[in-house]
Amino acid sequence: MNRRALLRLLGGLPFAAAPLVRAAEPAYARVTPERPVTLPADHAAHPDYATEWWYFTGFLELADGAERTFEVTFFRQRPEPGDWEANPSAFTPRQIISAHAALADPASETFRHWRRLARSGLDGGRAAPDRLDVGIRDWGLTAQGEGGWRLRMGGAPGEWDLRLRPTGGAVRHGKAGISPKDPTGDSASYYYSYPAMAVSGRLPEGEVTGQAWFDHEWTSTFLPEGTAGWDWVGLRLDDGGALMAYRFRDADGATVYRAGTRIAPDRSADHLSGDAFAWEPVRTWTSPATGHTYPVAWDLTVAGERLRVDALFDAQEMVGTSAFNPTYWEGAVAVSGSRSGRGFLEMTRLG
Repeated sequence: MNRRALLRLLGGLPFAAAPLVRAAEPAYARVTPERPVTLPADHAAHPDYATEWWYFTGFLELADGAERTFEVTFFRQRPEPGDWEANPSAFTPRQIISAHAALADPASETFRHWRRLARSGLDGGRAAPDRLDVGIRDWGLTAQGEGGWRLRMGGAPGEWDLRLRPTGGAVRHGKAGISPKDPTGDSASYYYSYPAMAVSGRLPEGEVTGQAWFDHEWTSTFLPEGTAGWDWVGLRLDDGGALMAYRFRDADGATVYRAGTRIAPDRSADHLSGDAFAWEPVRTWTSPATGHTYPVAWDLTVAGERLRVDALFDAQEMVGTSAFNPTYWEGAVAVSGSRSGRGFLEMTRLG
């Protein structure tokens, strides 16, 4: 969930959204049980909510068998509503669109990443409310045919053209896709995933095939009081199951709230929170670029199962330069223990 760093850090924008550690202002749409996640309509953007993201992580194989891992996230941010919205100028920042992308070679431990930021409209950002079409200029995610999606990117990363198709049903986190972020449910998001999408297409290095995890989440509140950062995993397991888990932590590293979804091979879901999860760091890595220290190996206990999560390699840090370009760790991991598999881990700090 690298996209969550934008919740506070985009606060430096003109007319920026209010800090999302409080209940939403009335002008923002609210997450409510009366409005469950409905697909495929909810693949589109939800511009009345404060923030939203469409997020891919995946493993790809080139024709020669070499492996690549990738991450792409598109964000939509609605600035704090007010009288300024009546300004008819096409340059009025009614929505802010940003995007992050990364490509890694685990064999050589090479990790590259790129970012973009734009206002919607003439500045090149887009997030359609009536169909899946989000992007910035020549970076974009669109619906293609019956149930298929297309992810295209140009510019500094080179030409990416990936086609993605779910290989099973969507998993709605929480109740009907309403995912609580604190014990009371006052902070919550709409959240669903496709744990496995078949991928084919082309990177600058050549044709690729593989699998990806997709998340879509939108909200006007998110972070529990006292949150200083979070840890998240999305894991695909070799038996066909999957696991999504996260925890919010305070400035001392103690857990503020934790929850997740255990997913069976048939896509049935068991939503867990509280004592069902335990996160124990095993090994840390300190970035020579930023001096930040991250746990890059974890023991994760889920409803009595013990999973070991290990980074494929340590240096998978997205190094930022400003509030619009935050620093966090997000990268590919291997899973062992009670079950085996692989996936992605994110670790983010605020401030």
